[in-house]
Amino acid sequence: MSDYKFELPIYIKNKKGKKISLSLNWYRNCHYHVSNDIKKRFKESIADQFEGLPRIEGRVRIKFVYYARINNSPDLDNFTSVVKKFFQDAMTELGLIEDDNVNFVVATSEYYGGIDKGNPRVDAFVTEIN
Repeated sequence: MSDYKFELPIYIKNKKGKKISLSLNWYRNCHYHVSNDIKKRFKESIADQFEGLPRIEGRVRIKFVYYARINNSPDLDNFTSVVKKFFQDAMTELGLIEDDNVNFVVATSEYYGGIDKGNPRVDAFVTEIN
């Protein structure tokens, strides 16, 4: 059984250099061309964390831990939902898993990790369960 930890951004800069918050509020209101560009930028920003990792052939579960920038009683799903979607797609596109469907990603969970003013993020813990 293998465990992997990934540090995932909750902000990505768009083509113009504007910082985009990867929240569900942003995602539901943006044009699909914009969301696709941000998704590609997200994948590029984490790709180095996948270097040298062997492909996982079995099933996985993923634990997501959200660290907020400020204490404003954030809605956990508002941030983890988009990051979760982009991360699971990146895992597939970068070759860590075959697909992100229910045959391979069989469980996910989300937790609030507290405040980290200097490094707001989502940590993803991928555990192989076969």
